[in-house]
Amino acid sequence: MATSVKFLSFRSCTIGNLRPTPNVTEWEAIRATLEADTSPRLERTPEGLHGKELNILTSYRSSLMWLEGGIVITRHDPNTEGGHGYAGWPPRGIKEEVLLGENWVAEIEFV
Repeated sequence: MATSVKFLSFRSCTIGNLRPTPNVTEWEAIRATLEADTSPRLERTPEGLHGKELNILTSYRSSLMWLEGGIVITRHDPNTEGGHGYAGWPPRGIKEEVLLGENWVAEIEFV
């Protein structure tokens, strides 16, 4: 199972997709994990992330993922099967396009 992602390439975002939203209880657990992240904050730009490998800190239903450095990605078209709103955890080596903020789509590899 993948524990980190590597950023491979970027393109402008033209997808107007809604992002998943955790409920209050789920958000409390996510927030506690994020508050413990002391890694340096990274820029959500191609220049700031190209070639970087970042650990996955936590996720919401395997589709919304928080990475070290304050980076959040959304798996809008996961290559793994799930059910009931879950994407299924990605195995190592799988590549996907993910949403990165409002401006970018990034190709990543789960490692």
